[in-house]
Amino acid sequence: MRCIALWSDDAAALPAWQETLRGEGLQPVALDAPGSEPEAIVLRIVHGLPEQLARLRDLRQQAPFAPLLIACAPLRDLDQVLALEMGADDVLDAHWGAAVVAARLRAAWRRAGKAQGAAASGADALRFGALLIRLREREVIHAGQRVPLTEGEFEVLWLLASHAGAALSRRDILRRVRGLDDQPLDRSIDSGVYRIRAKLADTDGSRQRIRTVRNRGYLFSPVGW
Repeated sequence: MRCIALWSDDAAALPAWQETLRGEGLQPVALDAPGSEPEAIVLRIVHGLPEQLARLRDLRQQAPFAPLLIACAPLRDLDQVLALEMGADDVLDAHWGAAVVAARLRAAWRRAGKAQGAAASGADALRFGALLIRLREREVIHAGQRVPLTEGEFEVLWLLASHAGAALSRRDILRRVRGLDDQPLDRSIDSGVYRIRAKLADTDGSRQRIRTVRNRGYLFSPVGW
């Protein structure tokens, strides 16, 4: 049973949503439940989205890889734009109910799984949202625009994207890309990741998709592109 963090600014609606989500095979927990590691975050907002925008940014920073879904009412075009720009992965009308939320979450998990499966199967192209990486052509397309990467930068990006969702250490990257062991003074991988982020417009610390994982290395998120 997948664990999801659930929060609403309308506490009276929570019990019904929790019951429906459990019926869908999900385990809802409080957003701040101690010791929980939710696989997704759902916010039900019915008293105005603007008041919760700071919360969205904080949640995206705290859990950069978990799908973040917003159920909002009333749902205006501007609400959808704001939520997505602030880090949400999906936005829907709260009147649709928790069963639709569960279906949307399953779809998000399937997309992430397919991306990882393609990498594991030896595919020569990987797609994550608006990002397309072609191994054979050594080509990267983001939002319809070709991204000029050096050969070394491409190798690092392909390696990280091929292991989307998993943290790779600097030693792992050096060994797989260059056949070298970790060199304490070699910061070329760090510099390469910095340049890749800049070229992919992935420099917003609260929404970065190529993340620095403390004491572990770098992680490429399959969502948010």
